[in-house]
Amino acid sequence: MPRSILVPFLLVILIRVTSFYDLKQESKSMIIDIRAISKSESLFMSGEISEDIWEFQDSDLIKPAGQLIYEAEASVVSEELLVRGDFSAKFTFECTHCLVLFKKTIKLINHSILTPIEGKLTIDLTNALREDILLALPNFTKCDQGDEITEPCPASGDFIESLNAQNNGEDPTNPLPSKQWEALDKFNID
Repeated sequence: MPRSILVPFLLVILIRVTSFYDLKQESKSMIIDIRAISKSESLFMSGEISEDIWEFQDSDLIKPAGQLIYEAEASVVSEELLVRGDFSAKFTFECTHCLVLFKKTIKLINHSILTPIEGKLTIDLTNALREDILLALPNFTKCDQGDEITEPCPASGDFIESLNAQNNGEDPTNPLPSKQWEALDKFNID
């Protein structure tokens, strides 16, 4: 086969194999080129978003501790971009009980993002991924929920009401309900 025909032929095969099997990248955002996705196939992607996309303040108790890692598949479904895959990011949290810093990975497994194409050639999914992972962050973290910690939180059980009452010199038993509500208990709307 002449070299002038062979080089373009191999280039087409290389582009086709790359777009079908794996597109591994490290970038500052997750921008998907719609032209790289054929109507009958999916684009498989894996990579890391290295930029700090979280927009945390210095005063926040949560800090990013790594990159956003993803393995996903993008396809075009009736004029919309569907991205399905696994997304994860590691954060440093402060235990709400003992105030120890610990790391925990937030994972979105089999997560889907559906967005309209609307004639665009590229779609940036960075903000959608950022919002989905921020919504998955736990509200009240304990250090025993971290990735590397196997022992219970040293402050576990310190917040039981009876223990707090004893520490304050109060009676640890719960008082009887007040009699002022008895009239409402007897009230009948029927």
